[in-house]
Amino acid sequence: MKILISDLDGTLVNENTSISPKNIEALKELKKQGHLIALCTGRNFMEVKELIDCVDFSYDYLILNNGGQILDKNLTTLYEKHIDHEIGVDILKHLTSYAGMWAYYCDGHVNYGYIDGQTINHGAKGKPKIDVDFHQAYQQASHFQIIAFNQEDEGIENTKACYDYILENYSDSVEAYFNMHFVDVVPKGCSKGSGIKKLLTLIEEDIDEVYAIGDSYNDLSMIQSADYGYTFIHAHDDIKSQTKRHVHYVYEVIEDMLGGNKDELAR
Repeated sequence: MKILISDLDGTLVNENTSISPKNIEALKELKKQGHLIALCTGRNFMEVKELIDCVDFSYDYLILNNGGQILDKNLTTLYEKHIDHEIGVDILKHLTSYAGMWAYYCDGHVNYGYIDGQTINHGAKGKPKIDVDFHQAYQQASHFQIIAFNQEDEGIENTKACYDYILENYSDSVEAYFNMHFVDVVPKGCSKGSGIKKLLTLIEEDIDEVYAIGDSYNDLSMIQSADYGYTFIHAHDDIKSQTKRHVHYVYEVIEDMLGGNKDELAR
């Protein structure tokens, strides 16, 4: 039995939050032939639920929060790690001191975002503004699954300053991942690669080969943890230089899994 582990945003899901028909057809064929599919993302469950409710293929596992949480197809939590309350509170306090900085957190119960005095429900359709005191809300959280932030103008100067603050003060407790102009903060030891390794210890079936595909920096640990790792021909050169196999579409990876030439290292 083989397993495909795919990133979502920019990989399986395009900018219009849709999946191409050819990829869906290939994913269905992969399942028909008895193999497994895991979707691996930096998103938390509240962010990903609306998407997976609409997908027209079955999957077996979700690896969320950059490896911090694993769910099965019945949405039962198999594994989860948290950011401690005190650390998360200080990080969010620091982030919200910057004008024009979006700060987000999910504790498993709520998924809120904040910028310049305004709170949104980041886990609801349309991300509506809500009458919630963001500071009071995060101080009442018992722990945090994931924290994220970015500048509204998509710059990185202040984002980088916050990233450096987190690493300087909490590198023993959290990981911080830059993804374009966004940063995800997750519990120490969590990455997409660690998520794959943990998942493989939880799967009852014997897995002979692991295939993975992603397009960004936070996908590298996932790609490098797989037996056969892929990225896209259009990916950044830094990603391609650390990934042996380059394709145009996810369905090409599935073609390799179902009998193509997996030793072809470039296309």
